Amino acid sequence: MKWGVALLFAVILLSGCNSSDTYTKIDKDKSFLATVNIKDTSLTFIDKNYQPFANWDISEPFTGALLLADKDTILLYGKEMEEIQVFSLSAGKQIDSWEIGKGIVNMLLLHDGKSIVAVNQSNHSIYFLNDKGEEQDIVKVGKSPLTVLQGEKANRLYVINFGDTKCSVINLETKKVDMEFPIHSSSTGTLLREEKDEVWIGGHGAGDQVEENLYIYSAKTGELKEKLKAPTMPIKFIENAEGIFILSHGTSSLYKLNDQYEEVKSKVVGVNPFEMANFKQDVIVAGYDSDEVYVMDAETVEVKKTIKVGQGPFQLMLRE
Repeated sequence: MKWGVALLFAVILLSGCNSSDTYTKIDKDKSFLATVNIKDTSLTFIDKNYQPFANWDISEPFTGALLLADKDTILLYGKEMEEIQVFSLSAGKQIDSWEIGKGIVNMLLLHDGKSIVAVNQSNHSIYFLNDKGEEQDIVKVGKSPLTVLQGEKANRLYVINFGDTKCSVINLETKKVDMEFPIHSSSTGTLLREEKDEVWIGGHGAGDQVEENLYIYSAKTGELKEKLKAPTMPIKFIENAEGIFILSHGTSSLYKLNDQYEEVKSKVVGVNPFEMANFKQDVIVAGYDSDEVYVMDAETVEVKKTIKVGQGPFQLMLRE
């Protein structure tokens, strides 16, 4: 009996230690670029001068992170995680967990700063949560939703269903699917340009058919406006004052387009790049299999700096 009590006490003690892990504290006013590394489940924090200053090793199978409106709270999520874990950057520790169940593959903070979208790929649904993790609405969409974009002017949420051939458009006032329009299969990589009435969508391709086009749809009607020849597997798009940038998974290259959607520059960068973002005046590219981040000059598309990070940088999180 005594051994049983001792064993139970040891289990409780060990559990308590796991939940009280602490990490490098990050000041609330410190700008950073962080990589979400999914091979070794870590976060690498890089300052505005592109110097790594902290690394959080977290023993959970997370695949993504979301910074909330207070710029201090981050959510870690993953398809195989039962809970969304809530961390404080300034405290350097986990402060809460939200029991939402498995299946979460993406999250988005809406422009109001209070509403959070969680994409559940297991039950093909979009969850709307408040900033306390409480469920407000659930909306069924197409198969295997993955990418979500908020249209601020039309107050819409565009849901790209990776396992389907349709985009579901949710009215954010009513939390109802207002419209669906056909898209190509295995779609990923998106850019919303509301002022141009455009939704750009790329992808890997389905089966042995490699995607070599990008598609531009009307943001208002869903009509296909234009199909452009693209680098093999265009899986990420961003835009800044210098132009539109396409990250090609198939060629491991970054491409820059002008206002006429013509390619003006390109550069091979990283090994299996999956993610890029605007940070300061630069374009940042994460090399998934090279375990590095590349700081690209937005004008010349040349590599300004290479930064070693954790294993498998899959997502970028920014605080400027």
